[in-house]
Amino acid sequence: MDTIPDTEKPGRALTVKSILFGLLGICLISGLAGFHDSKISFWPPMVGMHLPIGAFFYMFIVGVVWNGFWGKYVPALTLSSRELLVVMVMTLMACFPPTSGLFRYFHRQLILPWYYLSTGGRTEWEKFDILGYLPAKLFPHPAPTMVNGMVQMDETVYRGFFTGLAQGAGNIGLHDVPFAAWMGPLVYWGPLVILTSITVMALYFLVHQQWAHHEQLSYPLAQVASSFVKREAGRGIPDLFRSRLFWWGFSPVFILYGVDYLHQWFPEYVPGISVILPNIKNWTMNFNSKFPILTNIPSSQCLSRQIIFFTVIGLAYFVSSEISLTMGLSAILLAVVGGWFFTITGTPLSANDIAFSYSGAYIGYGLILLYTGRAYYWPVFRKAFTFQKALTQESTAVFAARILVIAAAGLVATLVIMGLDWLIAVLFALTLLLLFLVFTRIICETGIPFMQAGWAPANMLVSLMGPAALGPGPIVYVFYLSSILCQDPRECLMPFVATSVKMADDAGLRIRRMFWILLAAVIVALAVAFISSSWTLYNFGSMSSDAYSYKIVPLGCFDDATREISQLNDTGLLKQSAALSGFAKLKLLSPDPSAVGYLVFGILAVAAFSLLRFRFSGFPLHPVLFIVWGTYPASLCWSSFLIGYGIKALIVRFGGGKVAQEMKPLFIGLIAGELIAAGTSIFIEMIYYYVQGHVSGIDFAILPG
Repeated sequence: MDTIPDTEKPGRALTVKSILFGLLGICLISGLAGFHDSKISFWPPMVGMHLPIGAFFYMFIVGVVWNGFWGKYVPALTLSSRELLVVMVMTLMACFPPTSGLFRYFHRQLILPWYYLSTGGRTEWEKFDILGYLPAKLFPHPAPTMVNGMVQMDETVYRGFFTGLAQGAGNIGLHDVPFAAWMGPLVYWGPLVILTSITVMALYFLVHQQWAHHEQLSYPLAQVASSFVKREAGRGIPDLFRSRLFWWGFSPVFILYGVDYLHQWFPEYVPGISVILPNIKNWTMNFNSKFPILTNIPSSQCLSRQIIFFTVIGLAYFVSSEISLTMGLSAILLAVVGGWFFTITGTPLSANDIAFSYSGAYIGYGLILLYTGRAYYWPVFRKAFTFQKALTQESTAVFAARILVIAAAGLVATLVIMGLDWLIAVLFALTLLLLFLVFTRIICETGIPFMQAGWAPANMLVSLMGPAALGPGPIVYVFYLSSILCQDPRECLMPFVATSVKMADDAGLRIRRMFWILLAAVIVALAVAFISSSWTLYNFGSMSSDAYSYKIVPLGCFDDATREISQLNDTGLLKQSAALSGFAKLKLLSPDPSAVGYLVFGILAVAAFSLLRFRFSGFPLHPVLFIVWGTYPASLCWSSFLIGYGIKALIVRFGGGKVAQEMKPLFIGLIAGELIAAGTSIFIEMIYYYVQGHVSGIDFAILPG
């Protein structure tokens, strides 16, 4: 097992100390992340990815500062390994809702579409009454109305959200936020978000035994997180921070970034990294000018310019060689395939073409996961619903299967109550779960800390079924729901659950009890993040920063829906499509041939590479290639993965497996160096804002994001 052994005697995990520190972690992350990213600085974000800066900085403070101090004077106040683990998993759950996981988009998507409708320029929205397909009960009360072609909105609830309610340099109080207006829509959105959370949690608990024990995935993020909490009995700080190898990895990285951060504050006195060590962090080679064909390939600019991330180099050390090699070659292989495609067809690959191939690759990967785990999943579901006695190792999965089916049924029922056709609700829920499942699998397998899917359920459903089969109302709904629930899954819940459960399993904790701990943490985090996000947006205004969330997403969501409905109108199918429901919709199926072609390519490519790996143990590439190539995260990180692959290969070649195992603290040090440097900058910026009353204006982008 690739973990640092825990030499502390087992003890209670759920104690007053662990609960209090866990709640503090939830309040700090869920309460401050949205405020920090919206008001102080988006670079670096407090969460930003599935190796969250804020959570690891907090655990560093608790494990090293708190435990280190009280371990000398009052050892009873220190937290044990198991207590630290509970604090860590509760804090990780808090990383899901405050920003990109949910509330970066939630409030804005419920209000800002009315702003853009009221400002004009959206004549097609008005022509087809796009927002009219969404019932008033889903919006804060009183919901806007159209009167003589003009949008009538509440001054506080809506217009106050646009511009902010704060006057001058002061801030509003919590009592000034119009929470009462949100209680009505939360009757629908609240159960939807909670049931979605329960469903994805149960889905991971179902697959955990298969992934962690039968397939023995490496879980690089869980290995790193576990190292922050494991400590020897009688010692205050976790074992990792007493390792010389750790400090050999940590210190150079932290000092390097420390000097560069000082350069941001005092550029005339302190030189930056680019002056001290040119190209240590960034390098440029203008391949596009030498090979013009590359300009016809999406994301090809990443071949000419790269940023080195020590975190990714460190994580590449914890995964299998074929995965780190595949991640490292992903951009190069896409360039080769894209160049070949352009040479043969005379047309370049488009971003939409690749997006459809992603959705196919997710389907293919999901089918492979189902096939390889068939001997495990079938007995689990049979015992879950025939109430046969389950084996000890199956009991948690049987429990999870029951929760999964009940929660998924509740999720679909909630969508129907909100106004979505039942058939489309089922298909949307299944597609959403597929996205989260495969997305989580890739993170557990590759360790990539920052990832995006590159496709959304709405686009796949519209392309596979055709707009006529969905109908105008469901088209608006699926685009709208996708923009809220999975617009940017870089901070989605399921990978945080996977990391937490793996940590708990390795520590010998009861996994079923962990489900309830995680669920309670998620609910508390949702409540704290909603209150914090509401205050932040109503205080400062929702359009003061982050144009992606306040402009691109609201406009893109409804512009896409409008385009599909306009197509229905042009073909004369709008009224017929709107009148059909349930299975009757299927007679209007009209898949997009081009989209289907790329989707089938994704399925077949994943299947082919999987078969090659099953047949030839030495096959050097992994089917994850077709899920990540061309995505923004892979474009950022490919060279760092390639460097990590090379370093690990050299260590294994000349030192052997034992030396490679002993070197792990060094690479965790590299990871921690970037995380703690970024966390320190966030802490300083927050203190500066509190003392000075304004932001410093410094952006310190040192991690992928």
